Amino acid sequence: MISRCGLLTKRPDLTLEQFRDYWFNVHGPIGASMKNLRHYEQHLIVDRQQRHTIARGSVEIDGYSELWFDDIHDMEEGVASLHGAGAEDLAKFASDCKVLVFVKKFDTVVPEQLRGKKLLKRMSFLGRGEGITAERFQQEWWGRHSELVRAMPGYVGYAQNLVIDRIINGRHVSYDELPVEGMVEFWFTDMDNFDRCYASEEFARTAAHGQTFLGSVTTYMCETAHYPLPGEY
Repeated sequence: MISRCGLLTKRPDLTLEQFRDYWFNVHGPIGASMKNLRHYEQHLIVDRQQRHTIARGSVEIDGYSELWFDDIHDMEEGVASLHGAGAEDLAKFASDCKVLVFVKKFDTVVPEQLRGKKLLKRMSFLGRGEGITAERFQQEWWGRHSELVRAMPGYVGYAQNLVIDRIINGRHVSYDELPVEGMVEFWFTDMDNFDRCYASEEFARTAAHGQTFLGSVTTYMCETAHYPLPGEY
C-alpha cells in the first residue's frame, strides 16, 4: 500500500494545544473527505527524546499525517479531489508542510484484540549512512535488520515505510533536500514493555547492525488520532 505522509511544523504564534485542536478537529475532516482514501491518521509529537545511539537527523516536526491509498494513481486522484482545500487550510495552523510518499510494509501487525485501544507509538525517520545507496539501504533494512527486529521483545506492532518520493511546495525533490530514506513505526502496550524492548540484548544487536547502513535516526513518541473510513484496511 501507499502512504502519503505530511510533515507538519506548527505556526509559531500557536501553542501546541491550539495546533492540535485545529489540526485534529478542523483540518482532519477535510483530509478525511479525500477520494480513494483507505485509512487516515494524525500523529501529534509529544516527546522528542532521542532514544537511539545514532545521531539525530535534521528533520524536526510537530506532527505528521498519514493517508493510505492502494496505489500512486489513487493518491494523485485523491489529492486532486480536494481542489486545493487542504493546502489552503494548512496556512491556518502550520508554517511548513513537507511530504514523503512511502511504500508501507508491516512486519508485525498489531493484534486485532489490541486495535482501538490506546497504545504507545514510537516512530523514527531514518537517513542513509555515508556512501550508502538507496538500494543498499533497502536491502539491509528490509533484510537482515528486519530479521533482527523480529527477535526483539516487548513491542506489539512494527512497520517499515520506504520513501519513494519527496515533495516540498509541490515540487519533487532529491534525498539531499529532504534526507529521509525510511520511517519506522513501533507500537507498545505500556512504558514497561517499551523500556524492556530498548534495554534488551536483542535491541543492542539490532542497533549495532543499524550502524552499518544508517546515518541518522530521529525518534519521536506520538499521540494518534484515527478517522475510521468505510472499506479501510
